[in-house]
Amino acid sequence: MILAALVLLALQAEPPEIVVSGMRRGRCRLQFAERTIGDRQLDRHAREWAALGTPVRVRRPAGANYRCLTRLVLRLHDHGVRLVHFVDPPPPPPAPR
Repeated sequence: MILAALVLLALQAEPPEIVVSGMRRGRCRLQFAERTIGDRQLDRHAREWAALGTPVRVRRPAGANYRCLTRLVLRLHDHGVRLVHFVDPPPPPPAPR
């Protein structure tokens, strides 16, 4: 009963969003909940999302590294996350005249 309530709550909530920024010295920069996260934190969250069946949104700002996107998706898949939504970044504001 409690598990069903948790799953229902997870489905109603906004899916978690990971922002892939770029790569420095072979490491990808990932942000979750407006904070930069490391590999251990990503693994912990990925296991939780996989257990609940939570879809994950991945936002790639303009200029982000595609190699980082690949690494992220493969890592999520390794932990059991099967539903990943790719979200386009918001358009830039119009230039002042």
